[in-house]
Amino acid sequence: MKRFLGLLGFLFVVSLNAHAQKTKKVLFIGTDGTRGEVLRSIPTPNLDLLTKKAIFSYDAINNGITISGPGWSNLFTGVGESKHGVIDNSFKNNQLRDHPDFLTVIKEQFSDAQTAAFYTWIPVGIILDKTDLRVEKKYSQNGDAYVHQAAIDFIKHEPADATVVYYGDVDIAGHDHGFYEDVPQYYEEIVQFDRYVGDLMDAIAARTTRSEEEWLILLSTDHGGHKTGHGGITLQERNIFVIVAGDNVTKREIKPKHPGVLEQDAPLALEDLAKYGYDQVPTQLDIVATIFDFLQIDSEKYGLEGKSLLK
Repeated sequence: MKRFLGLLGFLFVVSLNAHAQKTKKVLFIGTDGTRGEVLRSIPTPNLDLLTKKAIFSYDAINNGITISGPGWSNLFTGVGESKHGVIDNSFKNNQLRDHPDFLTVIKEQFSDAQTAAFYTWIPVGIILDKTDLRVEKKYSQNGDAYVHQAAIDFIKHEPADATVVYYGDVDIAGHDHGFYEDVPQYYEEIVQFDRYVGDLMDAIAARTTRSEEEWLILLSTDHGGHKTGHGGITLQERNIFVIVAGDNVTKREIKPKHPGVLEQDAPLALEDLAKYGYDQVPTQLDIVATIFDFLQIDSEKYGLEGKSLLK
């Protein structure tokens, strides 16, 4: 009951003064290697409740390289590998200095904003390298549970103007056992991720200043998976999810125009996105554009390649 009320508090909180200007807050929740097609079919009550006030798609697409380095760089900078230069997990010869992550931009635009990142894949710190607070612990050392608790405490008690929380255990289960719904370990880690999301929503609802704030919550992943790997161009590897939830967001699910035409394990070349109806679904590049739209930051100044899902 506490979880349910906490989430309802997030979704339907009403200010005592409806005309007051509310302080805008951003939370991005990332889960590595989480296929949207699988996420849709697994019981995830917290995500289901979140999507009641969200623009979302379980058919979103990684339209670049289906590897973590490029994927998270896309998500955090709003530009693809042709600009940020990350083409693998080595980050060699990257151009991230010329294409800053959204936490860095928010700090540049609003000097008083408090930014933070919590993550268990250590290279995330290469991208998010200028935050006010960084908490990292490797996933192999029970990192997800550790950074999760740290993030809860932070969100409950700190200004938390712009925050990233990253979880890696779903991807580990996929690599060890397979990226499929009928794989118990993969299934269980997705269920655990859903619990984590519920905890974070409870933390937001518990804030003493909640009624004075407007929150935008974004969730996504870097890639899907095929068998026990990724890096190719099958739909299973390109298949991701995007959720953009908020106090003032109206529910809308975005699906491909021709669902079911392409098998999940079939190749999906970028030039064929329109052919199979995937040219209008969200991509990783839309996350930063949506955040900037919410905060009224000029996207053109930063050369973003995505579009705001709030339009």
